[in-house]
Amino acid sequence: MASHGDWAERYRYSDALRTGDLVFCSGQVGLDDDGAAPGDPAAQYRLAFASLRRILADHGCGPADVVDLTTFHTRYPDHMAEFMTAKAEFQGDGRPAWTAVGVAALGTPETLVEIKAVARVPAA
Repeated sequence: MASHGDWAERYRYSDALRTGDLVFCSGQVGLDDDGAAPGDPAAQYRLAFASLRRILADHGCGPADVVDLTTFHTRYPDHMAEFMTAKAEFQGDGRPAWTAVGVAALGTPETLVEIKAVARVPAA
């Protein structure tokens, strides 16, 4: 299975782009070290947020800097308790604007969530 970097190259997109003091992050999915989406929803959600955390860090941001969060869910609203736990672990006390959308499918049949975010770069 392809990794995030492989997909970005193949489909010609960026994981994130900065314009001014905003960072626009492409949707992130939960892949393990082998590039596979785990069958366990909680593990998949944590991996997706970990991927988003890495991308934010690459641009000088963290979870508290996220101002807008959009999540796309297959099998919505199944597994929302597990998702909400992973989301709370990721954002801590942060309270971004958030929209959750149920969708028929994502990049692979195993993918349960794709997480897209906009963050404000903190002042230096």
